[in-house]
Amino acid sequence: MKLGYYLHKTPSGKLIVKISGKKPPKLGSKVVDSRGNLLGIVTDVIGPVSSPYAVIKPLTATLSLNQLEEVYVKPARGG
Repeated sequence: MKLGYYLHKTPSGKLIVKISGKKPPKLGSKVVDSRGNLLGIVTDVIGPVSSPYAVIKPLTATLSLNQLEEVYVKPARGG
């Protein structure tokens, strides 16, 4: 499921993603890039309800993401 667009990395190393869907992700959701590579975990949702942003704790300090690159929430197993 598409989460939104990567904007930038904070000074503390967290990733900021502009959420593009109507429903924000659950905290702890795994975030992947378009190739399915695991990027990190959603740790917070910030900003106004009408225009929220996700804060992602990356799993590694060396990520190669381009600004405005689409990122996705990895579907939970089971159903």
